[in-house]
Amino acid sequence: MDKAAYKLISDILIALNNKRIVGVIFFDLETAFDCVNHDILLAKMEYYGVRGVMHTVIKSHLEYRYQGVKFNNKLSKWNIINIGIPQGSVLGPLLFLIYIKDVQSVTPCALSNINSSIILFADDTSVIISDPCFMNFERNFNILFKTIKKWLNSNLLSLNFDKLIICNL
Repeated sequence: MDKAAYKLISDILIALNNKRIVGVIFFDLETAFDCVNHDILLAKMEYYGVRGVMHTVIKSHLEYRYQGVKFNNKLSKWNIINIGIPQGSVLGPLLFLIYIKDVQSVTPCALSNINSSIILFADDTSVIISDPCFMNFERNFNILFKTIKKWLNSNLLSLNFDKLIICNL
């Protein structure tokens, strides 16, 4: 978290020191770890070079997991979990970062004229945008937000709008 917080503060201060209008979007992904699509994750891992035995191990870690609920000493039927990343391990946040890493490459490619940076820390994502002109800032801010929202939708993730924070500094 220290590195992500440092980058966030540093990018904001650099933009402010350069007399730019700065905005930050703090995204909270709704049940992020629970919504990870295994096929998409495994395809992304292969794209990043995770193949062979390691790919097979990760795949077996994700697939054919069962879950049941015990309440009042009664156990529900066991069901296969076919989406999501197991939480509470070191591997969970790493797999999630692999799943969302390409949001960093998608947005700058589509928006090369927009001065922005994306900071990822597990399921907390922050986007900083800056521009010296308020009209450009506002237009670019909206374009960037829509582009990221489209990427989230295509990766079967959704925003928790109750926890979405947009700041204009």
